[in-house]
Amino acid sequence: MHSTDTLPTRRSRLERLADCRPDVVVVGGGITGAGIALDLTLRGVRCLLVERGDWGSATSSASSRLIHGGLRYLEHFELGLVRESCLERALLLRNASGIVWPETFLFPVHRGDRVGLTRLGCGLALYGLLSLPRSLGVPGLMSRQRAALRVPGMEAGRLRGAGHYLDGATDDARLTLAVVSTAIRSGALAISRLELTALVPGASTSALQLRDTLTGDMHELTARAVVLAGGPFTEELRGRASLGGTWISPTRGTHIVVPRDRLPTDGAVIFPSAVDGRVVFLIPWPRYTTIGTTDLDADPGEPIRATPEEVRYLLDTANALVPLADLEEKDVVSTWAGLRPLLAAPEADPSARSREERVEREGGVYTIAGGKLTGYRSMAEKLCRRLTGELGIGDTGRRSKTRSHRLHGAMENGPTRPHWSRLDALGHAVGRERPLVHAWAKRYGALAPEVRRLCGAVEHGETELDPETLLGEVDWAVAQEDCRGLSDFVLRRTDLGYGPRSALSGALPGVEDRMASLLEWSDEEKARRRAELDSDLARMHGWRDAGREME
Repeated sequence: MHSTDTLPTRRSRLERLADCRPDVVVVGGGITGAGIALDLTLRGVRCLLVERGDWGSATSSASSRLIHGGLRYLEHFELGLVRESCLERALLLRNASGIVWPETFLFPVHRGDRVGLTRLGCGLALYGLLSLPRSLGVPGLMSRQRAALRVPGMEAGRLRGAGHYLDGATDDARLTLAVVSTAIRSGALAISRLELTALVPGASTSALQLRDTLTGDMHELTARAVVLAGGPFTEELRGRASLGGTWISPTRGTHIVVPRDRLPTDGAVIFPSAVDGRVVFLIPWPRYTTIGTTDLDADPGEPIRATPEEVRYLLDTANALVPLADLEEKDVVSTWAGLRPLLAAPEADPSARSREERVEREGGVYTIAGGKLTGYRSMAEKLCRRLTGELGIGDTGRRSKTRSHRLHGAMENGPTRPHWSRLDALGHAVGRERPLVHAWAKRYGALAPEVRRLCGAVEHGETELDPETLLGEVDWAVAQEDCRGLSDFVLRRTDLGYGPRSALSGALPGVEDRMASLLEWSDEEKARRRAELDSDLARMHGWRDAGREME
C-alpha cells in the first residue's frame, strides 16, 4: 500500500462528488470522523467524509500526542475506560507501527506527594493487569538513584523513588492523516475544505448542502444517514440540522515547547504539578521537550491560544520538578493549544470530567461526541456496528476489520522505543547529530524511503528548510497527503512551525513559492494562504505580546 497507491487528486474526488450516492456522510475530519469513515468503508458501506478545514486541523492536531491507557484515570475508578484504552494502544502499536511508537514513562514520587510509592505501586500493578493480554511490559517501581538519572537536574532532596511503565506516543496530526489516507485507499470518498452549510434530516434520507471553501462552489446530495463528528464544535454542527441540546463542555489544553538540551529527559515524565497538584507531562521530541498540559474551561467561539498565565504555570511546574533547568519565558520556542471535546457534566473540576463518548440517533442523524485519541478506533467500531445494523447495510459484525487492518505507512515490524528519546551516560540526548533521520522515522514510518527518493528527484528537493525538513517534502505533501495550505505543511505535515520563529521565516519563502507553483495559486489565493498561516502563528506566539500588555 505504498508507491503504486497514489492518492487521488482533490479535483478528481470533487468530480466523483457530482455523481456521489453515499450511504453515509461523515461530517468532521478529525480522528473520530476519520476512524468512522475507515470502519464504514471496510464494512462495505459507501461513505463520504467531509471536513471544513484541513484534516485534523482542530483538536486532533492539538493533543499531548500520547497513545496511552490512562493511568491517571484509575483515580476516578474509570476501569472500563482504562482497559479499553490499553487494548486500543496495543492495536495501534501493531497496526500503526512507526506512526505510533512505544515510550517509557517515569512517575517520580517526592516526600509529601499526595500519591506515595505504595499507592503508586498498587496503581501500576492494576494498570498492568488491565492491559492483559496485550501488555507492553511489567510496570513497577525504581530507586531514587535510578530515577534521578532519568531526569538530570531533578530536585532530589525529597525524591523517594519513581514508578515506571510503557505507553505509546504519536504525532496526532499525522496519525489522523494516516487514517484518512487509509480510508481513501480503501474506497472512501474524503474531501477536505468542504463545509456542511445545511442539513435537513429525513425519515429515509437526509439532504445536505456543502460549500467548497476554496472555490465557493456549492454541492447538494442526499444520504441514508449522516454522522456528526464535530468534536468541540458538535453543537454548532447540530444547529445546522436544527437539532438542539447541550452536549459539550470543552476545556482548553495548552503545551509549550522548549529546546531539548534545556530540559533533557530519558523518556516521558508524568508528575503532579507543585503549583496545583494536577498531572503534567514532559514529552521528548527529537530536538525539543514539550510540557503540558493545562485544563481550563473554554468557549469554542473564542480564540484558542495559550495565555501568559498558562505559559508561566507550565514553566513554574517544570522548574519545581527540575530546578537546575531554570526555564524562563525566553526558552519557550513555541506553544499550541486545543479544545478537549469533553461531555457536558456538572463537575466543577475540568480534569474530573469523563473522557468517555456519547452517541445518539435522531432520525437519520447520528451524533458522536467525547472520547479521546487513543480510543478512536473502538469508538468507530461501536458506532458503525450500530449504524449498519439499524440501516441493514454492509457488514454488521461486532468485530471490525480495523482490528487487524494496517494503516497506510505502517511498518511491518513493531518499532522499538526511539533513540532520540533516550539519554546517554552524560545526560545528553542520543543521536542528536541525526535529527532528519529521527524526525522522518516518526513522520513517515515505512514511507520514509519513498519521501527520500522524491526529494532526490525533484528540483532543489534536498534543500534543507531546518534540520528536520527538506524542501522536497512540500512536493510529497501536496501529491500524497492532501496538503492545500501553508499551515497544513508547517503545522501538520511537518513540525517546521514549532521550531524557532526565525528559522521558519527563513524557510517560508521557499515553501510558499513551491506550494504556489504545485497548486497553481493565484496571487489572491497565495495571499489568503499566507494570512491563514499568519493567524495560526499569532495564536502560537501571541502570548508574549499579551504578557507585555499586562505588565
